[in-house]
Amino acid sequence: MFHSSRNLRQRAAGVAGGLALLGTAGMGLASGANAATWSQAKPTLDAIKFCESSNYYQAQNPTSTASGAYQFLDTTWQSLDASAGYSRAKYAPASVQDAAALELYNEMGTSPWAASSSCWAK
Repeated sequence: MFHSSRNLRQRAAGVAGGLALLGTAGMGLASGANAATWSQAKPTLDAIKFCESSNYYQAQNPTSTASGAYQFLDTTWQSLDASAGYSRAKYAPASVQDAAALELYNEMGTSPWAASSSCWAK
């Protein structure tokens, strides 16, 4: 589960609706010169996804608003460009959740998932 202390929609660029981002290997976000591509971030995000939800994209945390494979809090989910059109992570298809995770990863690294780092960090 994670909280964002700033509105991520205010950054310069992001994922346009989360559509088709993950279909092209090596395609990165325009949010910065050091933005990770899906192929670069995939091993880390896969480990996070497994620890957060056992890879279950419709997961719902029973004690918070966190949902989806990466356990996005609703406030974080709604601040991401890739989440457009979906009120909660668990309602979005896998490709949109993956795009949102990559967007957040490019913005904040692994810090949003620090609480579960004992599970996924090497």
